[in-house]
Amino acid sequence: MGIDRADVRCIVHLAPPSSVEAYYQEAGRAGRDGEDAVCLLLLSPGDMALRRRLIESDVDGRIPDPETVRHRWNLFLELMRYAEGGGCRHDAILRYFGDEAEILSGCGKCDVCLKLSDDEAHDADEVNRVVRQALCGVARVHGRFGIGAAARLLRGADDLRLSRAGLDQTPTYGLLSEREEEWILTLLRRCVTAGWVDFSGGDRPVVVVTDEGYDVIHERRPARLLLPAADAGRRRAPKGAPRTGGRKRAAPVPSDLDQLGARIFEALRAWRLETAREEGKPPYVVASDRTLRDIATLRPSGIDELQLAHGIGPNKVEKFGDDILRILRDVGASGNSV
Repeated sequence: MGIDRADVRCIVHLAPPSSVEAYYQEAGRAGRDGEDAVCLLLLSPGDMALRRRLIESDVDGRIPDPETVRHRWNLFLELMRYAEGGGCRHDAILRYFGDEAEILSGCGKCDVCLKLSDDEAHDADEVNRVVRQALCGVARVHGRFGIGAAARLLRGADDLRLSRAGLDQTPTYGLLSEREEEWILTLLRRCVTAGWVDFSGGDRPVVVVTDEGYDVIHERRPARLLLPAADAGRRRAPKGAPRTGGRKRAAPVPSDLDQLGARIFEALRAWRLETAREEGKPPYVVASDRTLRDIATLRPSGIDELQLAHGIGPNKVEKFGDDILRILRDVGASGNSV
């Protein structure tokens, strides 16, 4: 890119370059005059296979040695992890180059930061809860197993290694059982990109939680991260096929609710799951657990009271208010009071 001018306003990559370094150099041509600029990186499912073929192709009749292929492939995978990452793009670049002192904990301008600032599409309480659960899964296998075992532990899947280690008897087993294993793996890879999870062990790397990751677990720092899409890793089974997989474990009902509140919470959670499936969204976008708990505690009888619950604004009232109040009436009628 031999462009010698400072006012480039937009750079578009129609395919990913070979490494984070290459992308950083090329995207860095935009906005050198200090004004805002846009960089767009386009990806497709065939990019990884194509890049692998290019890396393994002979040059001037010479086949590259395996070490060169491995090195170039790892550089490309780092770029893919950057592209997939659910954290601030600016901070991810700085972290990649080891410039931790300059990290902003969110630049406020990249696509991820803009989505994280959208309250309608991002429930910070739900993200913090899910990320902490994921990191707790990694902490359970810390230094013993790889990232796949951590995902299977969180999924609650049958795994001989987990049972031999007694990990299937821990509270962490099945914490994210409502998610597909590939969804959990995507989340864990984003935790790697965010600097909360790392690898150790050479040829057979095991996962470890970093100091920053423990800060997230213990709520000393927020988990600013985009969760994977609701359908990430979902596999559609043929009609009539029996459902298979690991043991399912429902999330517990909050212990501070009385008997009627617990029934309301369960009814709201069932409604949330059905609504999320119909709209193709993750359940937390419909309503967070904290919102459901507030509603089950307040037991509003009208719209004005409903808006006192956490996370219930005008948009949620317009979209879901009638359904929520109907559920409260139905459960209240079955319990003789609300």
